[in-house]
Amino acid sequence: MAKKSTKIAVTYIVTILSTFVIIGGIFWILMQQLLSPKEEEESIPSIDPLASTEEFVPSPEDSKTTLFIFDSAKRSSGVCFVIVRMDVDDRKLIVMPLPSDTYAKQDGTENSIYEFYRTGGTSKAVSAAEAISGLDMDYYVKLDNESFMTFVDIFGGVDVHIPYNLIYTDPDTGEDTIFHEGDTYLTSNELCKLFTYPLYTSGEEYRAKTIGLYVTELINGNVSSGFADNINDYFSMVINSSIETNFTAYDFSEQSAAMKYVADNPDKIAKLVSVTGSYNENGLFVLDENFVKTIPEWMQINDAAY
Repeated sequence: MAKKSTKIAVTYIVTILSTFVIIGGIFWILMQQLLSPKEEEESIPSIDPLASTEEFVPSPEDSKTTLFIFDSAKRSSGVCFVIVRMDVDDRKLIVMPLPSDTYAKQDGTENSIYEFYRTGGTSKAVSAAEAISGLDMDYYVKLDNESFMTFVDIFGGVDVHIPYNLIYTDPDTGEDTIFHEGDTYLTSNELCKLFTYPLYTSGEEYRAKTIGLYVTELINGNVSSGFADNINDYFSMVINSSIETNFTAYDFSEQSAAMKYVADNPDKIAKLVSVTGSYNENGLFVLDENFVKTIPEWMQINDAAY
């Protein structure tokens, strides 16, 4: 009985001593942390939240080519075709308009890009643009009058020079389009009419050059510091309008950094490339072979990317 009591007493004493040791150790550690200088904390440098933001580094994969189609009226001069290359390395938008009567050949058929579009829709227009230019179209964007004006209103308007009086009466609506010779400022609605004016004395080739000139002026005259900060809002405005495109919200999330990088260029970002060629016996505008060979150079496409 005495041995059993002694064993219990020893166990009790060991338990108490162990408890004191544990509590004492914890207390000592806490006191050390409270009383010791915070050398370890002070040795950790403060982090600047701006410095932690990853800076965008351009790569060839970020540069994309898009066919823009503006479909305003059911006639050749009522549709505009513009190839736009976003060259991220050079922080440029390269604008190359195509006359609606530009010759294209696909699937053994020869016709104008407009006729391919009229009979086969957007997909045929994209294929025709690729056949004409030798470029792969990453995206297409089709605009009607409403989405075109939404797009242009993002930039505002543009100062233009009208070379001679332009007067046209729409045979379907009876509406008059009148532009007087001289310098003027055009809003989105007026620019829509100028782009689709059907009676330019030099025909579709001149109309395409006019479109290219005013598109580059529209961009260069309105993209300034701060424009890049609002790209998300601009994308929402356009994508929610009556637009047809294969450029999705996912594509935007992937491309937005590159788009902002280009838009934030302090220099003028839009550069015009005017096509050269001549009309064949069928009245179609055929791009000059030497010009076609230089398109990758104009578009800043290196051999690896091309």
